[in-house]
Amino acid sequence: MSSAPAFLFPGQLSEWIGMGRDFYEAGAEARDLFAATSERCGRDLRRLLFEGPEPALHENLAAQAGVYLVSTLSARALVRAGVAPRATAGYSLGNYAAMVAAGAISYEEALDVLVAVWRETDRLGIRGAMGAVVGVRREAVDAALGALRARGLPVWIGNVNASTQFVLTGTAEAVAAALDVLRLKALSVLPLGMTWPIHSELMRPVADAIAPLVANLRTIRDPQTPYYGPEGLPASGADVRRLLGNAFCFPTLWKDTFERLVADGAHEFLEVGPGEMLTKMARWIDRTARCRPAGSVETIRSAVDIVGPR
Repeated sequence: MSSAPAFLFPGQLSEWIGMGRDFYEAGAEARDLFAATSERCGRDLRRLLFEGPEPALHENLAAQAGVYLVSTLSARALVRAGVAPRATAGYSLGNYAAMVAAGAISYEEALDVLVAVWRETDRLGIRGAMGAVVGVRREAVDAALGALRARGLPVWIGNVNASTQFVLTGTAEAVAAALDVLRLKALSVLPLGMTWPIHSELMRPVADAIAPLVANLRTIRDPQTPYYGPEGLPASGADVRRLLGNAFCFPTLWKDTFERLVADGAHEFLEVGPGEMLTKMARWIDRTARCRPAGSVETIRSAVDIVGPR
């Protein structure tokens, strides 16, 4: 692998009012992508991202399409500045932008899948919740969730962020019960503003519903830049198709993904998209690695000054 930075793409809940405005005001290409994305997903993303209100921005489709859009604009700006990725990876929703940046699928087809997942989840009436647990070992979390499932409460680990950081997913009742159980063992627990049981078995009907769309995607190919999927492994074109169809049914192993990137020689990382969630998370996984935000014109300029054209 080269000495260039790896691009890490954030997921939902990294959205904030005002994100992407600097790209929109800086050039016609960004304005065109705003317009095309808005039309394809049926949301006025310029208004939602710049004006809110916050509840409207945090609605699942608006948030997901908005983060995907701003992440892609960030990646394109970095490449134009001479900084190309040595590899890409995405945290949950961020996998769409990571696949696009790796050259594994077109922006438009990945967006079509994103919208289809939203549409079918809504049509099927699938609802749930997610919650964060910090400061407890994996064995204790697994034991607590296993006991709750034995009582008929469907709850699982949805994201492994670090050795003692997890996101839980399942029904609202089950996640609330799990947070109550783990509250006495963890440093902190926190309900998250999510209304879907993403990365759980409850999403399997959605995978079945979108299977025909995923089977007919035409732009999928082997990544032109290494793309590390949510299982923590480099992915092929066949893997990309499979992950597009069902990654939301399985946990995101972010800790494994980050550690594999480091093991494969990556030590410089850029968080390519809104917020600094992954930059902060990196410190919990490997303090020898350096991760910097690069999701705005200003932070990209600063990042380019440090990592330089590659």
